[in-house]
Parts: sequence; C-alpha cells; structure tokens
Amino acid sequence: MVTHFSSRKPNIAAAIPATPGILGHPPGPAAGHRPGGLAGAPKFFAGITQKPPGQNPPAAVVNIYRSATGRVVGSIRPPKPYHDFAAVSRLGGDRSFVAAAITAFSPDPCTAQLFRFSIDGRGHPSGLTPLSVPQVSGEVAELVSSADGTALAFTASGCAPGLEIGMINLATRQTTTWIVPHHDLTASSLSLTADGSKLGFMVAPIPGYAPTNAHVLPTDSPPGPLMRHATKVLHLPTGVLRVVLSNNGAQAYVETVSSHLGAMILSQYSTTTGQRVRVVGRLSPGGRSYAVFSITVDAAGKHLLAYSDAHLVKMVNLTTGHQASITVAQIPDLNPSNTVAW
Repeated sequence: MVTHFSSRKPNIAAAIPATPGILGHPPGPAAGHRPGGLAGAPKFFAGITQKPPGQNPPAAVVNIYRSATGRVVGSIRPPKPYHDFAAVSRLGGDRSFVAAAITAFSPDPCTAQLFRFSIDGRGHPSGLTPLSVPQVSGEVAELVSSADGTALAFTASGCAPGLEIGMINLATRQTTTWIVPHHDLTASSLSLTADGSKLGFMVAPIPGYAPTNAHVLPTDSPPGPLMRHATKVLHLPTGVLRVVLSNNGAQAYVETVSSHLGAMILSQYSTTTGQRVRVVGRLSPGGRSYAVFSITVDAAGKHLLAYSDAHLVKMVNLTTGHQASITVAQIPDLNPSNTVAW
C-alpha cells in the first residue's frame, strides 16, 4: 500500500500523492546473465520512464523498481503545471530521492522545480514535496547528490549564454553556479564526493567526439568560469564515456570503450596519479554494435548500476567486480546521464 502524506511546514506546499502501478516491459532476469540483485546493494532504484508509451506530447513519471527483479512497485507523476521529470537522484541514503520537474510547453521555460520524495521498506513512494531551495534557472539535464545529503549538483541550459553547472548547499540554501566556456562546449558526468566538497565532471572540447579529460572542482570555489579553479585528474586519449568519483575522491570509476573489441570497460583510476588501478569488469561484450551505459553509484560507494535506453540494467559490486543483470521496463533516453538513481 502506498503511503500518502501532507506537509504542514511553513512555505512548503502540500505533498503530491504517489500511485502504485506496474509499467512497461515485463520484468525479470536478463537472458544470459546471472539473475537477481547483489548482496548488500540497495533493494530499490528510481527510474524515469514514459506513461503511457508513445503518448504525444510525452509525459514522464518516476518509477520505483525492485533491484532483484526489475519489477515496478510504484510510480510518481509530476504535479501540475509540470509535465515531465528531467532528472532524478538519490538524496543522501537509499530511501530518499530528489527529482527535477519541468513544463514541456511553458511561456517561462527557464525554471525547473526540485521535489523530494522517499520510499518505505517495500519500495512504495511517498508524495512529492517541493525542496525548500530556489528554483533552478534553466532546464536541468543532470542531477547528483552527495552521499551525506548536504549538497546537490546540476547542469542547466537554455536560459544563459551557455551551459551552467550549479551546486546547492542544502543547509544554507545557497546556489553557486559556474559557466562552461564556449570553447569547451559541453560538460557532463557530474559526481560529488561524500561530503560534497569536490565536484567531478568531464569536458568535451570538440563536438561529436568523446571527452578525453576528467576534472575536479572544489565546491567552495567562487562563481565564474568553470575551469578557473578546476584541476585535471584524468586524461585518456581514447575517450572517457562516463566517470564518477569515489566517496573520498581519491579514485574514479571510469567507463571506456575497448579500441579493438568495442566492449564497454569499467575501470578504477587514481585521481592523484591519473593511472589505472584495476579493471573492475566489462559492462558489455562488444562486437558490431554496442550501447554506452550511464552509471550511478549507491550512497555507500560500494555498488554501481549501469543502464542505457534498453531493457538491460547491470549492477556491479565495486570491490569484487561481481555483476548481476535484470530486465526492466524500458527507461527512455530523455537524458542519458540521470534518468536512474540508486
């Protein structure tokens, strides 16, 4: 049974109730992969999908999936006047989340509202409560949080001359933004250390090419140009597809593609030396065609979930390299970086 509640705190709107439901593709173990979840990993994850599929204009909801089976145990629709969820992230631990809602056709498209929700022990979601921080200026594409739940980082575009990266201090409700220079063109794959003191990201200097560098920015840096206070911690000439900092920032988990096999490789790198420490494992076998996986890490920093816009979701124990795979309802490619949170 889904829990419903209302918030009565000053300046906080009433919570928007969630609804249970089963959406999309039949769940279950993926063919050819070891079924079930990973011991010690979060029991549920949140993912953005469309309901109903093919609706025009599309409407996005947040589903709560059971990690062991891929079954949907509940879903949340965006409150009016919002039409879509653009990104979702855990907010601290594995029972609290935050989602960015946008209005698809709005006379004022330059704002996104952040909503908080939680899940109970059976994965059933609470209602949505607006996060008591200023609205984000721009359309949010990526959204990540620190493991201690004190900081949120995001990318926003559409209302400024270029892409912005911002960080919200949830204790002070202050937002700091950094401008991505035009010559860098894109910045993506955001991640925060556990205490929110460092922000990791990638930059792509040439359109159409994979980024080759990963950077770290102290989050107490003053607002202004993104690269002014950032430090390059990793350079891979063959390209970096995804990167996420470890909780202490000393390592980074990096997805790359094998140059001769086309396989998606997950490796651990040192952010001090820039050298590879070890190969964690393959996310895909390679071959003629391959899918780039987006990745998200649990609050403990011990497990990684890899997903694409297909039905296959892979879970990885970052210590042992053990993997498990499940088939879930399709998670559409609304944003390849932050449509799933673990």
